[in-house]
Amino acid sequence: MDRDLLTRALRPLLPELTSFARWLVGSVQEAEELVHEVVLRALENAATIEEPSRLRAWLFRAARNARVDILRSGAARSRLMVLDGGLEGLEGASVPADPVPAILDRVDVEKALAKLPEIARAAVLLADLWQFSYEEVATILDIPVGTVRSRLARARARLAQLLLTDAANRAAGGDSR
Repeated sequence: MDRDLLTRALRPLLPELTSFARWLVGSVQEAEELVHEVVLRALENAATIEEPSRLRAWLFRAARNARVDILRSGAARSRLMVLDGGLEGLEGASVPADPVPAILDRVDVEKALAKLPEIARAAVLLADLWQFSYEEVATILDIPVGTVRSRLARARARLAQLLLTDAANRAAGGDSR
């Protein structure tokens, strides 16, 4: 893809890429730096991005890879989260019997998502918020599709558990906000 076409195709994708980056890194400034890095990578690799329809997934994968590169370089060692191995202690966990309350505060959901390991949070956001297919999530996270399915199942179960616990605490008078 030529650079002009790439630049035009990038513009409408920047808001959701920035939002994803914000979830990956946790701060607006770091997210902007990450997006800047991804845009530079895209421009440098314009010739290898052949299909405009695949640009969105390419950008999200580049953001995830850039984040991993930053973590590996030691620039964010203090924020290093478990990148592999899933959610410890939740093997065989299932979604709690109680349904998730129909009305959830966005803050509650954001707090619960922040408690998930980075790889689990990324999988949930990619599949459930940005509506990537399991195959696209696998490509973005560079893991097998079966691993995406199992991580999503565990992450969703953990997320539901966190939300139900928070709701129960509030109902018991221990508002956690």
